[in-house]
Amino acid sequence: MQNVAIENGAIHITFGNRASSALKNRILTLRPAVVEDAPVVPIAWICAGADVPNKMTVKGADRTNVDLQNLPLLCRKRSK
Repeated sequence: MQNVAIENGAIHITFGNRASSALKNRILTLRPAVVEDAPVVPIAWICAGADVPNKMTVKGADRTNVDLQNLPLLCRKRSK
């Protein structure tokens, strides 16, 4: 890992020199998703472009620039 930055609730992880060449200097974003106006707020962490659970709102920008084939399956968008 080269860097970790937090911006508007999103966590941006930049891969460093020990990462494979396909990931070096690339960013993977984890964003929180919450249920707005819930008395006890549940949270889900959304990896890269993964789908957001129903009735949840995702916070922060997705700055992921890892190539799709290098992302874990759970981090890829499945809908549509």
